[in-house]
Amino acid sequence: MYIRLEHGIYMVGGGAGGPGISHYKDCNVYLIEGKSDAFLIDGGSGLDTEWILRNISEAGCAREKIRYLFLTHAHGDHGGGVKGLKEAMPWITIVASSGEKRLLEEGSEEELGLVAAKKKGAYPKDYVYPHCQVDLTAEDGQCFFVADSKVTVVLVPGHSVESALYLLDKDRKRYLFSGDSIYLNGVLSLINCYGSTMEGYRNHIHKLAGRGIDALIPSHYRLTLTGGQKHIDKAIEMLGYSSLPPMM
Repeated sequence: MYIRLEHGIYMVGGGAGGPGISHYKDCNVYLIEGKSDAFLIDGGSGLDTEWILRNISEAGCAREKIRYLFLTHAHGDHGGGVKGLKEAMPWITIVASSGEKRLLEEGSEEELGLVAAKKKGAYPKDYVYPHCQVDLTAEDGQCFFVADSKVTVVLVPGHSVESALYLLDKDRKRYLFSGDSIYLNGVLSLINCYGSTMEGYRNHIHKLAGRGIDALIPSHYRLTLTGGQKHIDKAIEMLGYSSLPPMM
């Protein structure tokens, strides 16, 4: 199963609270395909990586075309599936920010938020995070040219230690893959977990101002393919108030 969002842009993973096209613990996993190559955004939970791989095939993309996996952050529903995807496609380059690199490679269950999440019942008690090496550390503002697109890294700590958002310029349209950092209507996401801070949002949210974003595509829940910048501008505005902004 997969969902086609636009020409060359597919959702190939997503569990509960999303499209239900892969394991219930998976974040939304996105595939962007060009004429000669392709890339993924996030890896899901690792609880059924084969399901995501089948979805990629059903979308008509040959695995051999996929060059990169861009990680938004290392929490289990995003980073847990990276190792399995790398094992299935050993040629792909895993890209993550410096802060998320350490967590993906060696973060403890406490640092990854899994201790509290398991107490809550959000993960199976026997879930073991599959650590994976990062091939390339992403810098703020770094650009990649892949899948007939320009991909710009925007680092916005807040939801996690050093979340990476990916700004995609493709076919004269601008998409922001915002991970768990920003949702529709300016909603942000803090969790009771190591590295999740309002200070991060306050210090970095301004990087998203004036970007002319058409599509705002988070890792869970609803997305929009038009008018994305107004949702981001709302988040920026509310972070200037003394009251806390709305949270997911």
